[in-house]
Amino acid sequence: MHDQRTPPRPTGAPTRRTLLRAGASAAGAAALGPALSACSPANGTPAGLDFWQWYAPQSGGGYAVSRQNDWFTTLLRDWTAQGGARLDLTYIPVAQYAEGTQLQAAFSADQAPDLFIISPGDFLRYYNGGVLYDLTDALGAQVDDFYSSALSTRTVDGRVYALPMENEPLAMFYDVDAFERAGLSEADIPTTWPDLLAVADRLRTRDRYGLMFETNPNVYQVFCWYPFLWQAGGEVTRGAASAFDSEATVAALRLWQDAVQEGLAPRTTQGGGGGDLVANLASGYVAMQQMVTAGGAFLDEGAPGFRYGMFPLPAPDAGSPALTGMGGWAVCVNRDSPRAREAAEFAVWAVAAGESRDRMVEWAFAAKKTLPARRSVMDAAVAAGLLDGDPLMSFAAFDAVGLPRTDPGSPTTPLGRGEPRFPPEVVKAVMDALQAAMLSGTDPRAAAQRASAQIDSALTGYDGAPMGS
Repeated sequence: MHDQRTPPRPTGAPTRRTLLRAGASAAGAAALGPALSACSPANGTPAGLDFWQWYAPQSGGGYAVSRQNDWFTTLLRDWTAQGGARLDLTYIPVAQYAEGTQLQAAFSADQAPDLFIISPGDFLRYYNGGVLYDLTDALGAQVDDFYSSALSTRTVDGRVYALPMENEPLAMFYDVDAFERAGLSEADIPTTWPDLLAVADRLRTRDRYGLMFETNPNVYQVFCWYPFLWQAGGEVTRGAASAFDSEATVAALRLWQDAVQEGLAPRTTQGGGGGDLVANLASGYVAMQQMVTAGGAFLDEGAPGFRYGMFPLPAPDAGSPALTGMGGWAVCVNRDSPRAREAAEFAVWAVAAGESRDRMVEWAFAAKKTLPARRSVMDAAVAAGLLDGDPLMSFAAFDAVGLPRTDPGSPTTPLGRGEPRFPPEVVKAVMDALQAAMLSGTDPRAAAQRASAQIDSALTGYDGAPMGS
């Protein structure tokens, strides 16, 4: 078995507890109590493996999808039926899980779950904090089944520390009825940044904004903004130094600033934030909204009958590639769990083993509406005709990430780039720049320069895992 040593952290960095607490709030710590009590054994019954996630069991809300809930409860049933260790699903609302500090607080309090899910944007918080179990040996030869775009940001020095469930490409959703009322058609779908703002202006009314970008400062916000930076030719870092002070950064910040400052996009979001299509797009608050393609599942369940369409993220100009980001959640095991090996066995069985192929086809094409993280899953779906028979999934594969129609199982995604990983301090600098430009009216160049200095300061002496995607 590979030595489960604590991964390196930046020289002179704070303790694991302090590192994981970075960015935590009093509210996040206060919210920890209910989750911890939910996973405590009752009446002397031995506790099972505790799996924290934001899918199940739940009901209601803009992010609730019954098929996703059912997928997780079936997963639990099947694991138990084949003799697996007892497993408990602990549901954390997405606002607290993806945008809050509940998981960080659990690790800081030495009360973390055995299993949990994280996005690439939060990977280095937990890897550099030394809490991720090395899954490489448990995964074995199945490692070769994963697309590199999905696995690369969960791998350090050839060792795998998280098992991706999906490859979620970002796209733009739009209100078909709003388009028609504004006299717009598919021929008017914006393909460039100027087109996007112009169409947003035509869609704007007294009661509706034309466009929405995430304005809440969180990991999801910077994930949504990265593709615009890449399209302009920019990067956050190069090596262990900032690359943020660039013309590309200024251009990408200015796009989001102009959308808000010109009144085309709101300063605040409704419901569960900038990813909540039900509360923002379907409600009529906005006419276009950025979200991963899985947003279609939220709309189909939360707003049945609502007519929506999708288009790729517009590029700076007609000659620039319409790049997008591919996120997605991955299953992790707590390295300090006394039952880490059992938890790793479950994680591989659930989403990575050969026997899980059909289960992951169900997840990608029925429950979540997102591209698979594994080649065998895509091949099985193509053989079953699921890609051609599903307009949303066809859009995700061919239009959003540019897979060749003759080879949808291709290992490369010409327009899709994996969500990058950065330490929390770097992510915070990017968030600060976005907040300053969008909501405070700060000149984008000044915001970029200030953030670049923050990034260089944060990376002085950095010796954690490599950054980027």
